[in-house]
Amino acid sequence: MLKLLETIKDSAESTFDSAASRVENVHGLVGRYVTGRTRRLRGRAEPRYDKDSPDSQPVDLNIYDVIRGVNRELGEFGTDVFEIIDDARARRRAERHQSRDE
Repeated sequence: MLKLLETIKDSAESTFDSAASRVENVHGLVGRYVTGRTRRLRGRAEPRYDKDSPDSQPVDLNIYDVIRGVNRELGEFGTDVFEIIDDARARRRAERHQSRDE
């Protein structure tokens, strides 16, 4: 039962991360389109880029990175909880076997 719950937790974590990436991609496409159109109409300069960024993306605080980080932290917390429960069950089994042998 515990393995099933852990599998469900891992699946939910992966699905959530994938969904955040998909929504981010859609927002990025729409945002770049709107920004490009607006800049052309207003004659504004291009956005500021991070020179240290390997893919030269615009400098932004990205809420999707925050969402992924929270998701990972919750996933790690869930894994820790499952490990604690699994360890406790293993100790109880060992104690039962030990008490039967005595």
